[in-house]
Amino acid sequence: MISNTYTSASQILERNEAHFAGKNLLIAGCIEDSYPNKLAAIAKKVTVFSYNYAAKRHFDNVANIENHCGVEYKAAEKHEVALVYISKAKAETEFLLANVAEQLGDNALIFLVGENNGGIKGADKYLAPYGELCNKLDSARRCSLYVSQLSKPVKPFVVADWITRFPLEINGVELKICSLPGVFNHGSLDKGTDLLLNNLHRKPNGRVLDVGCGAGIIGSYIAKRFPETTVEMADVSALAVTSSQLTLAENALAGTACLSDVYSDVNGQFDYIISNPPFHAGLKTNYASTETLLANAKEHLTAKGHLTLVANSFLKYPPILETSFGHCLVQAKTNKFSVYYCNKTK
Repeated sequence: MISNTYTSASQILERNEAHFAGKNLLIAGCIEDSYPNKLAAIAKKVTVFSYNYAAKRHFDNVANIENHCGVEYKAAEKHEVALVYISKAKAETEFLLANVAEQLGDNALIFLVGENNGGIKGADKYLAPYGELCNKLDSARRCSLYVSQLSKPVKPFVVADWITRFPLEINGVELKICSLPGVFNHGSLDKGTDLLLNNLHRKPNGRVLDVGCGAGIIGSYIAKRFPETTVEMADVSALAVTSSQLTLAENALAGTACLSDVYSDVNGQFDYIISNPPFHAGLKTNYASTETLLANAKEHLTAKGHLTLVANSFLKYPPILETSFGHCLVQAKTNKFSVYYCNKTK
């Protein structure tokens, strides 16, 4: 969800708006608030590019903003200035900058903004491939703003060069996983997903939805182990959706993956919903999306449909499930994770 309350990063940008006035401005990265609306009023032109479908849905409704969501951005006209909200994932920021830099004109300015404990202190390293100098313009509210001028040759941006592939074996099911930078389960299997897939007490059947699919491990595992199912995957991240599509193709599996802000773009009801939902947005703990997933799951399930998910044990999800379903079973538990199960009884 895009907030109308400005983050600390956007508040520091407010103090430096003169740099963006009258410019052909590209705003990219981890955009969490509506501050680009304000910049659209002072810039010559504003283009927003994000991997986050929630941002896409928000800025589609804003006048004077050209809005893009996907894995790659291609500019119709080279930009004079780029403003990048960095990700806490180093590889994702590097991936984004490689794409953004190719869309800039000669001597364009690149601004990086982010929280001091979220990687912005490495701004000089991020910007070194693109400019000779990196200057710190401002610092406040535990955030910093840096700038560099594009002065070095930019390599062509090729998405395929950034794909990580790795083998995986779970319960005798062998998979080849593909993931892009910034995607959950990038390059390895996390312990939560491992616990979930080793504790499926109810066999997936019929139409199965994997919410927050990441690199597509859960959905692809089900598609291969239970080929009679119809697997659909959804994620708010374009990087995740593309990774899941690549994983399906790599393993010659039937299934689909689509952009969706929880249930926003999925249709109909499902026999089985499964998830290892994230609870972080940027650096902050964010429960809103998962709470929506849990609270509204029942209406997206068929009669006697099932919900299974894994989550950090400290998260207070059981009360939400008990309110919605009338019950919540803990099917597996470690000192860190719990696997929860609910079914629709009426």
